[in-house]
Amino acid sequence: MLEQATDITQPEGFIRYSRGVALSRLTLIACFVLLLAAFTPWRMALLGGLEFLLYLALFVTTEVAARNADPVRAARRLRWQADALMFLLVANACWLAVLIRLYDDPLMQVEAALLAICVLLFAALRLHTNQVIYFVGVAPPVATLIWIAIDWSNPLAPNHYALAMLLFVAAVMVVTWRQQSTDRSLTQAMRDLTRKNAALAEATEEAKAASRAKTDLLAVASHEIRTPLNAVLGFAHALRSEALTPRQTQMARGVLEGGEQLTRLLDGILNLTRVEVGQDRLSPAPVDLRQLIQSVMRVWSDHARGIGVDFAFEDADPALPFFVEADAARVEQTLVVLVSNAMDAAPSHGRVTVRLAGVARSDRLSVLIEVADTGPTVPPEDRPRMFDAFDQTARGRLRGGNGMGLAICAQNLALMSGEIGVEDLGRAPEGAVFWFAFDAPIHAPPTAPPADERRIAHEIRVLAAEDNPANRNVLAALLASAPVSLAFAEDGAQALEAWRSQAFDLILMDVNMPVLDGREAVREIRRAEPAGARTPIWMLTANVFDDDIANYLADGADGVLGKPIDVSALFGLLAKTADDLDRD
Repeated sequence: MLEQATDITQPEGFIRYSRGVALSRLTLIACFVLLLAAFTPWRMALLGGLEFLLYLALFVTTEVAARNADPVRAARRLRWQADALMFLLVANACWLAVLIRLYDDPLMQVEAALLAICVLLFAALRLHTNQVIYFVGVAPPVATLIWIAIDWSNPLAPNHYALAMLLFVAAVMVVTWRQQSTDRSLTQAMRDLTRKNAALAEATEEAKAASRAKTDLLAVASHEIRTPLNAVLGFAHALRSEALTPRQTQMARGVLEGGEQLTRLLDGILNLTRVEVGQDRLSPAPVDLRQLIQSVMRVWSDHARGIGVDFAFEDADPALPFFVEADAARVEQTLVVLVSNAMDAAPSHGRVTVRLAGVARSDRLSVLIEVADTGPTVPPEDRPRMFDAFDQTARGRLRGGNGMGLAICAQNLALMSGEIGVEDLGRAPEGAVFWFAFDAPIHAPPTAPPADERRIAHEIRVLAAEDNPANRNVLAALLASAPVSLAFAEDGAQALEAWRSQAFDLILMDVNMPVLDGREAVREIRRAEPAGARTPIWMLTANVFDDDIANYLADGADGVLGKPIDVSALFGLLAKTADDLDRD
């Protein structure tokens, strides 16, 4: 079992194989030597003892090789040592068989033949590295068997015993020669497989390194994009409190809606890292699907007018509320892909229609969203592969797509336990309707005003550690009309010094800052603050990977606000802080 289970193509495997052979044969030879000592003359017992010593030498060489720090060099040296010892072992055993045969006794002739047969089988079945070693190993026992079988007093006389022995030797040679050829082929195949496995392992490591590099790039890109986007959205929110004309109000709302869609797109990109490690999951939250669709349509309406496409919304159930618990980012991503594809497919002066329908069942809502266009139809034979990654249909090639958008949509719907498909518009020979459907729990529409419109009970003192001037201006603009006494620190060291010099009701802490970063500043504050006087600290950062958030909480932060700033979440936090102070 040891010999069969060992990979002899590897240096360590060959050493273990040789050690197993020597150890097993050593036990058998010890028993054989005892029999020789008990029943044969001392010369035969002496040859048996020599055989035992040769096996012991083989075992010692394998032990030395196993303890060598360089297994490759040790295995190479062990190969020629084992071959030399094998030849000596075979020659000594054959000489012992000759001595047994010289006894003028028919029974001794049989015993000598049996010994020679054992030696032949051992030599022939042993692992051989090449053909020369095979012939060197089997030649002595073959010659010994033929010599034993021949009647030397009358060599030419008919001898069925000699004929049987020749046939036996021929059979052993044929079978073992084929086995040796097979063994050599198998060994070569194992070497090739080992090399391929090594190449595959190297390629796997390279792929993992590339994946890690991509993840790092996504993290850096996400942070760098979120920082200016925070300024765009923050100032757009601040504009709402200014005296704007209706046209300016509409434009500000367009900026907000486009920025919020871009934020959700960034969240979708971050989800790619979770997909790769099998951790992709939904992020359900209350969402008004009707408002979401209308927001997407407002963003795409200018593009539709620019390419001469009539862009319309059809509300199939205007009396039915569509406020549900769903992953808004995935619904929006799927809708945006379908709308974008429809805009590309529709001809000039064509039409793209988004239709919303639903059926309420108990506490769940079955939602159907359709995007119809007057572009080319999708042949029935192309429909099953429309949503396969990189699979290009005639319609896809006409648009110049890469085959990934619809595949991502299919993944989204699979995660939501929904369905996605395509049908004819019904006006041959043109038109297609892409649709997706899913069930979602019904969520009661909010009765309270948005968090940024909630009244903050009284003035609170807030320290904001932020090194980016634009982000400081955004916070100042957003909180200008709120009862907040706002102080800024441009790095973690200044934040620590400000906390030591005066009391604050809330600290908003950026992460990536010079001198002292936000995480270290949080740890220093937690180490230094007296018992029972814990200041709430919320990280305000663009680094919002799951691992990052876990690290912030472990450092002592109470929560995380992502960038771009969710204004509703920010004002909700301020109102909660004021309420907590009143309760204390």
